[in-house]
Amino acid sequence: MEANKAQVADLAHTVTRFGEALRRGQERAFDPVRVGVLQFVVERERARPGEIAEELDVLPSSVTRHVQALGDAGYLVVKTDPADRRASVIEATEAGREQARQFTEAGIAVFQAVIAEWSADDVVTLTGLLNRMIGDWTAHGAEQQRAARGRRRFRWSET
Repeated sequence: MEANKAQVADLAHTVTRFGEALRRGQERAFDPVRVGVLQFVVERERARPGEIAEELDVLPSSVTRHVQALGDAGYLVVKTDPADRRASVIEATEAGREQARQFTEAGIAVFQAVIAEWSADDVVTLTGLLNRMIGDWTAHGAEQQRAARGRRRFRWSET
């Protein structure tokens, strides 16, 4: 049975509220883009600035600022790309990998405390559903958003 419009609206509202609740407080504790830059480089082992900007959906100048700050802190290093001597690649230092690991562990501890009263089945079910939603959103979300913008102009968004 397909979900009706009210059910989909409730899901969209709930997901938005969760995103807001998740971000609340985080922005004061750390810069989410800076953490994203560090985590992306750690996961990839090395990355070009353009790849980071594309993955995080931020301006390249923002990536440059964050890489500089993370480099100054000793978490990243910028090197010449051996495959293209005109380009740079960014790599995490051991301290950067450790910082990313600690950040991940802290995030897991927060989630663990928040869902302490949930059953393992509930955690597994929600994780599966969220992964399914992420996959569907990745496959269709941008296309559907472009189509929606084409069908309706929101004048308030143009100001």
